[in-house]
Amino acid sequence: MRPFSENRPFIEHEFETAAFDAATGLSADELYRTLKQMSDVPSEEPRPIVCAKAFAYLLDNAQMEINEHTPFAVKLNFGVDYTDFATATVFARAFEEQARRVCVEKLPEEYAKYRLFEAASFDWIQVDFTHTVPNWPYLLEHGFSGILANARASREKFLKNGAEARDEIAFLDSVILCYEAILRLLERIYAYSLSFDVPEFSACIKGLVTHAPETLYEVMMFSVLYLYVEEVGRERGRTLGPIDVMYLPYYQRDLQKGLTEEAHRELWRYYFMHFTAAKRFAQQPFTMCGSDKDGNDLTTPLSHLILEVYDELAILDPKIHVRCHAHMDERIFIKVLDMIRRGHNSICLINDEAVYRGYERLGIPREDAQHYVILGCYEPIIMGMEEAEIAALRFNTTKCVELAINGGKDLLTGAQVGFESEAAPASFEEFFEIYLQQLGYCTDFALEFIEKQGRYSTLINPSPIYSSSFAECIEQGRDVHEYPLKYNNVSLKHHGLATTVDSLMAIKKYVYDRKLISLSDMRAAMAKDWRGYEALRTQILCDREKYGNNLQAPDKIATDILNYLADRYCGKPLERGGKVRLGLDSVYHCIRHGEKTAATPDGRRAGRPLSKNLCASDGMDRGGITAYMQSVLKIDADAFVDGVPFDFILHPSAVEGAKGLDDFASLMKIFFKHGGFAAQGNVISGKMLIDAQQNPEKYATLQVRVCGWNEYFVKLSRTKQDMFIKQCEVPG
Repeated sequence: MRPFSENRPFIEHEFETAAFDAATGLSADELYRTLKQMSDVPSEEPRPIVCAKAFAYLLDNAQMEINEHTPFAVKLNFGVDYTDFATATVFARAFEEQARRVCVEKLPEEYAKYRLFEAASFDWIQVDFTHTVPNWPYLLEHGFSGILANARASREKFLKNGAEARDEIAFLDSVILCYEAILRLLERIYAYSLSFDVPEFSACIKGLVTHAPETLYEVMMFSVLYLYVEEVGRERGRTLGPIDVMYLPYYQRDLQKGLTEEAHRELWRYYFMHFTAAKRFAQQPFTMCGSDKDGNDLTTPLSHLILEVYDELAILDPKIHVRCHAHMDERIFIKVLDMIRRGHNSICLINDEAVYRGYERLGIPREDAQHYVILGCYEPIIMGMEEAEIAALRFNTTKCVELAINGGKDLLTGAQVGFESEAAPASFEEFFEIYLQQLGYCTDFALEFIEKQGRYSTLINPSPIYSSSFAECIEQGRDVHEYPLKYNNVSLKHHGLATTVDSLMAIKKYVYDRKLISLSDMRAAMAKDWRGYEALRTQILCDREKYGNNLQAPDKIATDILNYLADRYCGKPLERGGKVRLGLDSVYHCIRHGEKTAATPDGRRAGRPLSKNLCASDGMDRGGITAYMQSVLKIDADAFVDGVPFDFILHPSAVEGAKGLDDFASLMKIFFKHGGFAAQGNVISGKMLIDAQQNPEKYATLQVRVCGWNEYFVKLSRTKQDMFIKQCEVPG
């Protein structure tokens, strides 16, 4: 095979330009029609069996393409659209109505209420099937054939129990059907590959049919293939795991057998480029570095190699989660910060100590927590031990200001979403209490609805492939969403903090303290999108007492809200046997939820985005980065182990040269020393972004950290571009 540098042009866009061989299977449209029929036609068979047979049909009939320019040569036609980012497969689309049907049939009252919540922007209340962390060590130890053997052996044990084990046998039968189909797929790929000049690829595929991965190449190939088959359904494997630690034995074994370090670097180049080309939604994460329970550094020689190759490629996918701690290898820490300041900022820094304390608050000891990885954007999960459902709820805290000021009714739809509350409380303290009660009322319903959906998980979305990565699921004959793991938690996210706090501050100052407007007139101003109230809106927008500036009054409102949530929900026992986790990141829901939120008392217009993550409202962090950081540090991160992200924007001049890099390192160390949970950011200037918006052809590779992932700035919507430009209009 030619060097990576020569092959790269043939790989970067290979998924978008794939030409699948019609002789190898059926078209995506043909597959979809049959799968939709399999989903919709009533069957006496258990739902896991129905889904497993549909899965097998897809793998047996999907078309293939072989790309001779990469060691990861095969692509499968599962009907995914790669125009923007990878969309759902034909299987997922064919079975997507099942979740709604189950809720309508099994939970009619709750589902009817949910529809009211959905219209009011509380529209992400679900069992979260889409953020998975396979137990990679178990998978790599056993391989595809080993998992199949384990499932067959477990089934034999349950057969002895007869009718009493019917559900367990059905689950194991679904696993067996899926893995038999996977091995048939590998045989198909192998046979097809023999027509191409890819002997190493053919040998790797043939080996994975019969044994667990033995070389680094086989490990990488296994991970690519596993994600292919797991993500046939709704599941998304949202981390490759701690690859610098987990892949190390294979790397060392290869070196002992004579494979050179440069050959390994080539392999890593192709591996990373596969995920770039596959256009993974929100990018493909992996975790690096970290500490054990005693504080010992886990950095390996592979950690350095991975960063060097990643830096060289100048890509944004996959993305990296770096676990940081007091005894971390300084060379790694400085290398990461240097990459970020040079624009390779698809990196998030996580504070081990904050994560450990967060888990301890849930009653989980460091002995177990030391095995955590980051999945998705910022969320820790203990690989092999925990199912956390990290995005079960995306909650619009700002909407509850609207409910509190309007007697529990949504201003845009008129629906009674919250409880009927007092229309004219006499003091701000009484109004704030009503706000908290609306917040609790709506969150209570969301949690109840999530738990009730969980009772029907195997009807909504059987998960035999994901479940099979856990020994407990195989041994107990239970789907992972029937909660057989050691820790079976669920995570609730509350966002829009700055918009919420600034709105409450405006009510306090202008309604109750200064009495410049009555509460009823404030409600009228919101309903009219501030038309006719422009002078007051301007005064409120110019008011400097906003969240994110290390100011006492707004920051106290923020901590009062979050302490209320922590006291009420953090560690709350669940009927599944786990506990509630909390998080504060919004990702792009701040835009989507803003579209369904009326004008707010802070002067925001109706339909405009809410504040993102823990950022100040756009243009309102006038105290610079250190003041904003101090506002974030007032939050008790221990109670929000599902994510407390600190998004920073630094001007390039602030971090240039040796001194700038030292200052950058000091800033991050101070943040972590004082309890900061996660840090991510951009080193950019507003002038640069304005020029990029006006002359996109000059900035094709300019990356920006949007939430928990990066995107190319010129490909963002105008709304998202303007948000970044507005954020850059502040000191620091």
